[in-house]
Amino acid sequence: MFDQFVVKLSQTFACISGSSLVAMMLLIVFNAIKRTVSTPFVGTTEIVGWLAAITFSFGLAYTQLHRGHVDIDLLVKKLPQRFEKALKILFLSISISFFTMVVWQLIQFGLTLMNNNNLSQTLRIIFYPFVFITSIGFMAFVFVLVNQFIAEFRRRV
Repeated sequence: MFDQFVVKLSQTFACISGSSLVAMMLLIVFNAIKRTVSTPFVGTTEIVGWLAAITFSFGLAYTQLHRGHVDIDLLVKKLPQRFEKALKILFLSISISFFTMVVWQLIQFGLTLMNNNNLSQTLRIIFYPFVFITSIGFMAFVFVLVNQFIAEFRRRV
């Protein structure tokens, strides 16, 4: 059940990530075209930065689900399977702990921005929602890590 939820969530977030990437690309292209004709769009850099954060954070879960991150297992593969399993569980535990702290700190940062009424420098709009959205992307990544931890823990050697 949790496994299916994680897969669907990762796929949905990958679609959002891709859409964000396309929006970022279109904004940059139209801004370049507009720059040659007249003045560029105001705040393009800010918007591209926010879209990049969404693209990155929402793509993490799907990439981890398909083991697309760099994995140096040259030494681990030569070890006995029990030791390999123990190392995978250890590394997943460390990753879960670290990225849970990342989610927590992003939420804290978003709350600080919200309480201080911080605005973006160029467009002068609130941007704490983008911080919260980014934390949701990292939360999905943690869900995938937890799912892989459970699967690795249940795997027979």
